[in-house]
Amino acid sequence: MATPSEVDRATATMLHSRYYSSREVAAHNSVDDLWVSFLGKVYDLTPLAEQFTGDILLRPVLEAAGQDISHWFDEERKDVCGEEAVNDILERYLDYNAHAASYTWKYNGVPLRMDKTLEDNGIVDEDELFYELQMEPEIYRQSILLYFNDDLTER
Repeated sequence: MATPSEVDRATATMLHSRYYSSREVAAHNSVDDLWVSFLGKVYDLTPLAEQFTGDILLRPVLEAAGQDISHWFDEERKDVCGEEAVNDILERYLDYNAHAASYTWKYNGVPLRMDKTLEDNGIVDEDELFYELQMEPEIYRQSILLYFNDDLTER
């Protein structure tokens, strides 16, 4: 994985301010000539691809060569960062379900320690495996199961 200083040196080049058709961008779809469009601008990511050749984290970029990647950065999407404590994820989830704090959060049947990260709870990032198996990322995702605690029963 790249260090921050390596990433700083691998800059994308925004191409001249002119109109590029999607057909023109699509023609640049290889590791040796890699363009993408993002929010109406076109970027040459060839230097990035050259610097990180073979890095698994580059694979999605290579697959998107010659395409628009604006949807990757949709502000409405709530991706989970592996370095967050589960409590941090819970806090964000409360916006969608006010009762989430009363649920038991489990992975493989084991309750999660809410003050620990996903990795500290034994949840391994399976993105590389999903990629190798060519599993469609919009269909197959790792899951943390939330169990409703029936705290509303009559006594």
